[in-house]
Order: sequence, then structure tokens, then C-alpha cells
Amino acid sequence: MQARFFSVILLLCSALAQADTAVWRVSKGEDQLLIGGTVHLLPPAQYPLPAGFDAAFQQSDVLVLETDLAPMQDPARAASLQQQLLYPAGTTLSSKLAAKTRQQLLEILQRHRLSLPQIEQFRPGMLVTQLTLLELQQHQFTSPGVDQHYLTLAQQQNKTLKYLEPIEFQLTLLASLGEGREDLFLQHALADVSDTADMMAKALSAWRTGDLAAVEQLVLAPVKLADVQTYQQMFVARNQAWLPQIQALFGNKEQELVLVGLGHLAGSEGVLELLQQAGYQVEPYQIKSGSDKTTE
Repeated sequence: MQARFFSVILLLCSALAQADTAVWRVSKGEDQLLIGGTVHLLPPAQYPLPAGFDAAFQQSDVLVLETDLAPMQDPARAASLQQQLLYPAGTTLSSKLAAKTRQQLLEILQRHRLSLPQIEQFRPGMLVTQLTLLELQQHQFTSPGVDQHYLTLAQQQNKTLKYLEPIEFQLTLLASLGEGREDLFLQHALADVSDTADMMAKALSAWRTGDLAAVEQLVLAPVKLADVQTYQQMFVARNQAWLPQIQALFGNKEQELVLVGLGHLAGSEGVLELLQQAGYQVEPYQIKSGSDKTTE
């Protein structure tokens, strides 16, 4: 089940209405912002993106993303940040695994022409992320995701950029996954790695149509059932931390577009439901001509 969860991160039921695509309008009075659910890695065939994303981007002055990846462009800085994803010298991942789990890992590594010594220092979150990426790349997930696509456009058009959490937080979180329960964590993850591409094909269909109920069924429910601790870490806690930051975007003349992984928008503990509970109106975004900029 964990591989399903990581697929959504790399990419991706409430009472909210289904949208024509994964973009919603959030408003209070006359003030509004737009929120889109993203997939962080896409096959080339998924371009062009749904028209709702382009329309929302064009109507926005400010683009708000999960995190600023700029520090990772500096090799020295990236190496320093990624160090926490590795075990210290003398500690190995395989030493924390039962024989059955270790054999399961070896079989997957062989399929990707990797050896155990190459990944022995990887913490579990780092390992599963790398294996999921390899699986997706084998199935043509080789193009930038939604967030990277619009980040590039925003930089070209000199739009204001804002972020919900620092890259240091995301890496620390990734490093902590499965800590102290490595064998159980990887049992679930490795069992689903080979199904990653099939699950992502279904998730992409849900993303293009804004079907949050399908995202709930495909991704969130299995992860919550298999590993509630990881579900709380990766979704619930972050959604709750983002809520006041999104609320703070109201009350000005700027039009904001917030882009976060689609999994964060689905379910009773998702961002859209939290905003609805806080008194905001949430509805599917409808493409309009001209600008939708409003003030409170």
C-alpha cells in the first residue's frame, strides 16, 4: 500500500462536488482564490494539460506551490540536504529487515539492475521514492508534472511565487518515514511497487476529471488502512499546517492559484474539506473570460 502513497506524492470521500478537472474555486464573500490538484510527474501524452489549469493560471497573479526546490539546484547544498536521507556510516538498511523482506527487496533491485550495496545507506523513505521513480520512468512518466510546468511559466511571466513549506521540512519528513519500524514499512511498500504504473494510470484519469472520490478510494483509503502513522504524517498533519497559510492569502487584490498534490485535496481530512469546515465556499472552477480578481 505504501507504493500507492508514494506514487501520489510523485505525481497525486468528501461531500465536495466533482469538478470538470482538478481545479476548485474557494471563496468567502467576494474574495476568492483557486486551488488545483497536481501530479508531480507525467507521461508526455498527458500534455496539453486540462484547459482549466491554463485558465486558472492566466487569471492568477500569484502562484503558490508546496515547496521551493531552488536549493536543490546547487549541488553542494543539495548534497548537504540529502545527507539526512542516508544512514550514518556503519548502519545499513538490510540490517533492519527480516530475511523475507530482504529477499523481496533483492528481487526488485535485480529487476532494475541494482545491487544491495548501492542502496544500503538509504533510509526507507528514500529507497521507496527511488524505486517508485524507476518504475514510473519505465512506463513513460518522463515529463515534468503540473507544478513544475506552471512554475516555469510563472518564472517566465514574472509572477509572484509563494510556498507552503521549506524543502528542509519535506526532506526531514521523508527521512523519518518508517523510522523504528523499517521492516513493516517496507513490507507494504515493496509488495505494491510493481503495481505502481497501473495505479497511476487510474489516478491520472481521476486527476483529469477532478474525481476526488476516486482519489480517496485509490490512494488515501489503502494508505490509511495499511499505515495510519504515515498517513497522518504525510497528509493530515501537512493539510492542517497549510490551512492557516491558505486562509492568509485572502483579503487582498491579488488572485492566487494554489497547486498541491491531488491527494491533499481529497477526503474528509483534505484541504478542501478543511476550508469548507472553516466557512469557505468550495466549488468546481468554471472557466471564465477575463479576470476573476476580487477583494474581500
